[in-house]
Amino acid sequence: MQGIHKVFGDNIALHDVDFHCHQGEVVCLLGENGAGKTTLMKILYGMYRKDAGEILFRGTSQMMTSPRVAISAGIQMVHQHFMLVDTMSVVDNVMIGKEPGKNLFYDRVKGHQIVESLSKEYGLKVPMNKLVRDISIGERQRVEIIKALYQGTDVLILDEPTAVLTPQEVEDLFLVIRNLCSNGKTVIIITHKLKETMAISDRIYVLRQGKMVGDRRVEETNIEELSQMMVGQAIPKSKKTRFYSDEYILKMKGVRHVDSDGVEVLKGVDLEIKKQEVLGIAGVEGNGQAELIDVLYGLLPQWSGEILFCGHPLCGKTTMQLIDEGMACIHADRQAYSIAPNLTIPYNLLMGAQDKEKYRENRFLINWKKVKEDARKILDEFDVRPRDIERNLYEFSGGNQQKFVVGRETGRNPKLLIAAHPTRGVDIMATSAIHTHLHRLKASGISVLLITSDLDELMELSDRIAVIYDGKIVQTKLAEEFSMMELGRLMGGGRQDEKAI
Repeated sequence: MQGIHKVFGDNIALHDVDFHCHQGEVVCLLGENGAGKTTLMKILYGMYRKDAGEILFRGTSQMMTSPRVAISAGIQMVHQHFMLVDTMSVVDNVMIGKEPGKNLFYDRVKGHQIVESLSKEYGLKVPMNKLVRDISIGERQRVEIIKALYQGTDVLILDEPTAVLTPQEVEDLFLVIRNLCSNGKTVIIITHKLKETMAISDRIYVLRQGKMVGDRRVEETNIEELSQMMVGQAIPKSKKTRFYSDEYILKMKGVRHVDSDGVEVLKGVDLEIKKQEVLGIAGVEGNGQAELIDVLYGLLPQWSGEILFCGHPLCGKTTMQLIDEGMACIHADRQAYSIAPNLTIPYNLLMGAQDKEKYRENRFLINWKKVKEDARKILDEFDVRPRDIERNLYEFSGGNQQKFVVGRETGRNPKLLIAAHPTRGVDIMATSAIHTHLHRLKASGISVLLITSDLDELMELSDRIAVIYDGKIVQTKLAEEFSMMELGRLMGGGRQDEKAI
């Protein structure tokens, strides 16, 4: 890609960018949220038209006018938000658009054989007959990769592939990527994660504010240099301060939840959160964290046990009532519960606050001037790019969507903030800013329930850590009393008294 230029309205997304890769290598495209990484790759994939520049593929100039053209050339893209049909099986999702036929009918047996063969060849283990809605995030990603391989790919673009994966799933993905490259495939990874970039890439490109600021072979650079290239300055460090209080914001005792299939997902959860405390939840995803969030935030009314919020029973409260009483939530599933992608920033800011006095002209009219004023403040304070409140939220990158959600929820001045993966998908500068913001919230008297799969983040922010496994809290103590090894062992179902070998 040579001299690629792209403009959206008044915003120059890409300014004369050069990018190239070779067969069989892993290239990481590194940069902050809004740096232009995904835009550059969407141009390569034919989703966006370049305004200037040239694309050469195998030495021949190409006009990537649509994804269909890119796919026929051998270029595939796995998006940050997966493009799968939840109500269809894994095999059927892979076959969509290119179904093997038998006497004019779809040959599902042949489809099963194809998926099984690709799965074995590239080390992509998937439950082939399950519906997509019933498999894990990591398994869905593998389905997307198998689908790309079935369609025929020489260049595979992965957009923030580790943003929603557990540490174990990241390791599995890296094994798959290395296997793909050993089979002659080229993998381009869009990311902002420095440690993972150093662990998997052969070569690294760095974009900053739409300009290519450098490229390095992995053995020629280090995390400090890449960090400086990404943001143009040193990353500020936040400092944790512990506050001591005897006042409890939240008490949970014997909380149980049975899902629609009759499976008990929460098995007698006991938790306590004090005022001005960050309680971190450590656990491999799928052990009850999602259900715990939904019970607390009024999204799952079917539960038993006792929950007291600010000394009052939580049972029977709606989400709106809980917001009014001082609860806010950065939900783990941003797309499903935190944003309306097809609406603009002001409408998304108003979600859950439409009845607040400060946003009402009167009983019937919204004060849009005030809403837009606060929307602009969030974009400025949390560096949400571009600074255009009239854009629909789907036009923002996933990291910028996340920064907006963090700004909106923390701006409610809650008594308790449920923060599920608050920095998932955001860059290092934004991560540092969000961590600093959470420290400030705690200092101002707010309590935080932190759920994250990032153990470094968990240790940095938490005063106490509770480990959840199989729907139960198996250990709770001060963060500094845990070692990483002990946390990992308990998260995997090991005993508290088990000794490392």
